[in-house]
Amino acid sequence: MANTADALRTALDLHNAGDLQQAEQIYRQVLAAQPHHAGALHLLGLIALQVGKYEAAIELIGAAVGIDPRQAQFHAHLADAYGNLGQWSEAVESYRRAIGIAPDFFAAHDSLGKMFRMQNNLVEAEASHREAIRLRPRSAMSHFNLGVVLQARGQIDSARDSYQQALGLDPTFAEVHFNLACIFQEQRSFSAAATAYQEALRLKPDYLDALNNYGVLAQDMGDLDGAGKCFERIVRLRPDWAMGHYNLANVHKLRRMRREAIACYLETVRLAPTYAAAYHNLAICHSEMDQADPAITYCQKGLEHEPNSAALCDSMGFALHTQGRGEEAIAWYRKAVALAPDDARRHANLLYALNYVPPIDPAALFSEHLVWARRHAEPLTALAAPHTNDRAPDRRLRIGYVSAHFRRHAVNYFTQPILTAHDHARFEIFCYSDVLAVDDVTAHLQSLVDQWRDVGPKSDEELAQLVRDDRIDILVDLAGHIGGSRLLVFARKPAPIQVTYIGYQNTTGMSAMDYRLTDERADPPGKTDPFYTEQLIRLPRSFFCYRPSDDSPPITSLPARAAGRVTFGCFNTFKKTTPQVIAAWLQILSRVDDSQLLILATGGGYVERHLHELAQRQRIDPRRIKFFDRRANRDYQELLQQADIALDPFPFNGHTTTCDLIWMGVPVVMLEGETYASRFGGSVLANVGLEDLIAGTVEQYVEIAVKLAGDLERLERLRTELRQRMADSALLDFEGFTRNLELSYRQMWLKWCASSASD
Repeated sequence: MANTADALRTALDLHNAGDLQQAEQIYRQVLAAQPHHAGALHLLGLIALQVGKYEAAIELIGAAVGIDPRQAQFHAHLADAYGNLGQWSEAVESYRRAIGIAPDFFAAHDSLGKMFRMQNNLVEAEASHREAIRLRPRSAMSHFNLGVVLQARGQIDSARDSYQQALGLDPTFAEVHFNLACIFQEQRSFSAAATAYQEALRLKPDYLDALNNYGVLAQDMGDLDGAGKCFERIVRLRPDWAMGHYNLANVHKLRRMRREAIACYLETVRLAPTYAAAYHNLAICHSEMDQADPAITYCQKGLEHEPNSAALCDSMGFALHTQGRGEEAIAWYRKAVALAPDDARRHANLLYALNYVPPIDPAALFSEHLVWARRHAEPLTALAAPHTNDRAPDRRLRIGYVSAHFRRHAVNYFTQPILTAHDHARFEIFCYSDVLAVDDVTAHLQSLVDQWRDVGPKSDEELAQLVRDDRIDILVDLAGHIGGSRLLVFARKPAPIQVTYIGYQNTTGMSAMDYRLTDERADPPGKTDPFYTEQLIRLPRSFFCYRPSDDSPPITSLPARAAGRVTFGCFNTFKKTTPQVIAAWLQILSRVDDSQLLILATGGGYVERHLHELAQRQRIDPRRIKFFDRRANRDYQELLQQADIALDPFPFNGHTTTCDLIWMGVPVVMLEGETYASRFGGSVLANVGLEDLIAGTVEQYVEIAVKLAGDLERLERLRTELRQRMADSALLDFEGFTRNLELSYRQMWLKWCASSASD
């Protein structure tokens, strides 16, 4: 017996020193001599537990318990083994037996709390951790464990107190800092969350969960560089973790580094082939690069794994629309809305698409906007508080502009002139910028205004409160129902006067939006008014002013003279190209011998095959239709100059593109319809004396294009005159336009003051 005791002491010393192999050998020697030695069985089972052989541990320690059931530690270690195998009930029972033998067994109480938590028995878990704290009040781990349970129960303040007590006992407890950061992040206390994550990472630089959450937080706060560094480190530390690649891809996507994003998303799906969200984002990146064919393929792959994904249905609609397949796109958008009826932004995508596809019934389209507003906006508007703005009629007014496009974006060709020309003595200008990936344009715009607010991390509710706190008098929406919309901020009515302008080509449908800026050409008085919830304010001469690019190339000579044939072009987004538009183009090509058509759309895929097939059916050489990928601004303007005549799509006119073409000396033939979207391009042509190029029917559209192609002398004159005509027109009169705009703002204000005084 003495030899056995000595052997066990030697083995235990080796065990405690970490020499498990030698300790195990001695334990087995003891058991060979005494097969029912409970202590040796328990210790051999403990080694199995420590090296992850949990089933062997259960067998060995269970045998020890069977021989000597009065040893609390045996039961506790048996419970540990059960717990590691996820056998929570068996673990709970064994911990209870340990506590029954030794009621003050601190570790058993604390571990029992963890097992209850795994069973989602949070009441019993809390009781067990509190008993552990009673037995050992200076255990930082027990306070931490209690905080975890309280956090899971939704008792956030109490959980935070427990975590603070844990840190008071052990300030180096990285997991406590992490959990506190999670609480702060959920409460949108972003600065406190960032500090807590940073401390967790200082203590544990390779703490993956902290790196991941801190990266997400940095992304939400608009710190894309910080987010990227976190996710890049995760990918280096754990290259087989799909989520790390996915999150890094999201940062690249927000930076508009789409090729890098695509590479990371592809690595994500290599590691996690069923991850539908990665396929969805692959589709988005390709769509944004005008690569609809792969976008559709990735949507299909994602839908194989998640057939009821509203996001994938929405992206499928976008990709199909990019190919000009509007009716198919709308069917997918409607499916997305049916799957996620409370998602206001996906519902808005449907509205936007409906503006493109003929035949357009203005009343039906208006009704669709009202449906959106009733579902998403009106409940918020009903809760809006009254406004307490100073009603002095002649005071300096606070004007706020809300946009996600204060960067290199088409909208800024029209907003930058206004911000440049505002009278700051009479108007204090605020910009609420939703831009995450800022650029040099962002910095320039910021220099033009009195107050700049970066609001990307803010929720709609928080942004609405910020607008109220800023005491904005007139809040101007520059997005409507297009991407980056903040209409649910406007639904909360944070300003007494709210205006929608320039970004979207239809009504918002909202009662909270008071006015819409337009002109008589785009919205003839009495013709379109019934289809807006907003009151239309028709600005004189034009509803916009346009700022040409600083790097515009000089005007070139007419291509037709050198080439001996006329070149038509359409440089708008291809989603505006309906079957009716294509049919009209083919008629023009068939009537203008040897003419060619340039199209700004990705070649080599569905679009090129489809148009070439249609051309062949009408015995038109497909080589006369040429495709050009999207390109940088200077190259884009030089491409415009390869055309003699531009053909505007319908029923959704071009606007920025039309302005660009006129500036480059290229006349535009357009078809005018019944809605703003099919009329607003006419404001450009009317202001430069090209009203005769505006058709009322498809037949007239074709005739105008054919006739103009036969008049090279006029085309040459227009080539040399249009830039100066535009420069001399109202379209480039920034000061005059902005004074008219400010006069409209003041009239809106006087009307509100009068109505408020009478309330």
